[in-house]
Amino acid sequence: MHQLWCAAALMQRLSDLSPSIIWVFLFFTLSLSSATRQFIWLMALVGLIIFARGPRDFLATDGVRKFWIVLACFLLPAIFSLFDAINFERSLSGAVRFLSYGFAVWVLLQIKLDRSESARLMSLVGAVMMLWVVDGLVQLLTGYSVFGNPLIELDSGDTLVTGSLRMGYGSTLAILSPFYLEALRRTGSTPLNSILALPLFAAIVMSGNEASMIHALAALAGYAFILRRLESDVQVTPWLLSLLFSFSLAALSGLILSDTFSASAAGQAASDAYKAFDYLPIFWNSAWQGFTEHWMNGVGIRGWGSMVVSMESINVLPVSERWHPHLYALEVAVDTGIPGLLGYALFFVFLGRRLFDSRPEVALSSLVVILALFPLNSSVSFYSYFNGNILFLTLALLIALDRDIKPQPELDPINDAQRG
Repeated sequence: MHQLWCAAALMQRLSDLSPSIIWVFLFFTLSLSSATRQFIWLMALVGLIIFARGPRDFLATDGVRKFWIVLACFLLPAIFSLFDAINFERSLSGAVRFLSYGFAVWVLLQIKLDRSESARLMSLVGAVMMLWVVDGLVQLLTGYSVFGNPLIELDSGDTLVTGSLRMGYGSTLAILSPFYLEALRRTGSTPLNSILALPLFAAIVMSGNEASMIHALAALAGYAFILRRLESDVQVTPWLLSLLFSFSLAALSGLILSDTFSASAAGQAASDAYKAFDYLPIFWNSAWQGFTEHWMNGVGIRGWGSMVVSMESINVLPVSERWHPHLYALEVAVDTGIPGLLGYALFFVFLGRRLFDSRPEVALSSLVVILALFPLNSSVSFYSYFNGNILFLTLALLIALDRDIKPQPELDPINDAQRG
């Protein structure tokens, strides 16, 4: 009990720190292996204690109910899928983890954000992302990342840069890229300034995953949509065109200079460790067949691997229970069936509406959450710890910004002149 009291006191003192520092620290822990996971479990424990002491007070926290509504898009199908789960223990642990997010968010929603703090947050996230970019370059040059993760050497003699984020390297950079691009623009939206986006795009190319490039392109398109809708500045178009040029230059450089990226873009695996890229059509066909046979409520979250192992439906390579279909949309379908797909669609409806928000902080955060669950993502499992951590952090940040950032009053030139 004393330890729980100390944990609650520690979380309560977070309010004394700069909100942007707290948020950026949590995002930074993504590169520290299981650190983010441990922090989330600790916050979930505190939230559960608060809920047990007073459910009404817990739910009265502004933003908690909204977070639970969005979380239900995945939590309810996950629970429903337990009734026919192929690997019940594995599916149950995943459902409990999603449930823990609903309690952990209480701690983060104690932190208040304002417009200046949100701007500082984007700048600091951009700084962390550049550290990750440098981390990948260090790994490429020395063979080890800053935190000791070894460079992956493929059988062909080429290399695959994953930094300290491992297989989530390229996709994580793509997910958070709108924050980085907006931070760059606010320092000066000149074409020359857009050159600073080139290292970011180049790092995504170095990750050797064609899905990450699609991810980054979707991020750039979404960012352009939001910026064109909210800003009337004549410099917006040149800024966006210069970013597109930087993106194209990074992709072209990858095709010319990186055999790894060229092979990956052509669907060719270069190592036994990544032969999943060679067998994607087989994986997708297996996931689709699993969905058609278990469309009512799926095979249980994180259950596709167990399904193919038990049925021996893929015999061209050894598949373990930890494998996934390498496509978010199909993974949701086979693991949770029709309810999961409906929840997935409702999630995008909720987030899509906020892309049209008049507050740029909210619109950009909504885009980041959409990218976190991008349907074509394939680098990590939809229900993995890593992806769950990113979903929790980005969704909680969106809820907090939507709550704390008040819409700016519309200017009325006539009335303003009369008052003057």
